[in-house]
Amino acid sequence: MRGGRSAFKRVTGPGFRMKRLASASDTRVWAFGASRYARWDGKRWQVKRWPHGLVDRAYSIGENLWVIENSNAFPSAGKAGWKARSTLRRLTGSVWRKVRTPIVVKGLDGAWAAGSVWGKAALARWTGKTWRAVALPAIPSAHAGQVSELTDVAVDGETGRVMAVGWAAWPCGGAKRSFCGETLLLSGYLGSFRFEVRGEPGIQPRAQAEPDGRGGAWVVYDAKGGGSGFLHIGPDSVEPGAFPAPPNQRASVRDLAIQLESGGSVWAVGAASSGGNGTIWAHRR
Repeated sequence: MRGGRSAFKRVTGPGFRMKRLASASDTRVWAFGASRYARWDGKRWQVKRWPHGLVDRAYSIGENLWVIENSNAFPSAGKAGWKARSTLRRLTGSVWRKVRTPIVVKGLDGAWAAGSVWGKAALARWTGKTWRAVALPAIPSAHAGQVSELTDVAVDGETGRVMAVGWAAWPCGGAKRSFCGETLLLSGYLGSFRFEVRGEPGIQPRAQAEPDGRGGAWVVYDAKGGGSGFLHIGPDSVEPGAFPAPPNQRASVRDLAIQLESGGSVWAVGAASSGGNGTIWAHRR
């Protein structure tokens, strides 16, 4: 599907099941499947073989095209000895090259990468040639055996404010669950970051973030009991919310996108729990 604010038009696919999309313009769209990937030039798909790992995230940032592959997620019930993993690749000419990073990368935006290093939440910054780790403050709450990770990052294009979402988990040995945890929100600028810890929505190993075009960010996560919820990070506060859905159904969001040129519209794609057709949500300021 392609389109704008008021209408979408069906476009013939590249001939394989698409898992991820990345777009730089109407004539620079990439689609990734299990064994092939393709580029849309505005008229047709150019399909090529994909000999690398499973693409979990794809990004078109400036002149760079990045993919995160073979990424793992912390189990919601916890797991002793869990270690983060992923591979970051960059398209150089016509070759996808593996890029060395000082952290295990789980999300990108602008020149920033979110992830972890040695079981601790971490950020890295792209210099144009290499990735360098960025110093972060300690997480306000600390527990024995704690592990943490940032799962995504959003950067405001005007102010340069960096916002990231993640989680912290630790063994708690309860009768109902072996791990306890909380949500991490990180915000600030290079050299002046701060963490905010939220008991709810708890451990969120798949939370995504997108800038809102107004100095804040939208965060979408898996809600308890099913479906998806969101947090809106503003200049001074964080507001929770839920996606609308038909009665007795839950809204499950798969991905977020921001449309800055149209005034900061936020788009979400997913489905309701009925198992029917896909659903698109839009929020316009």
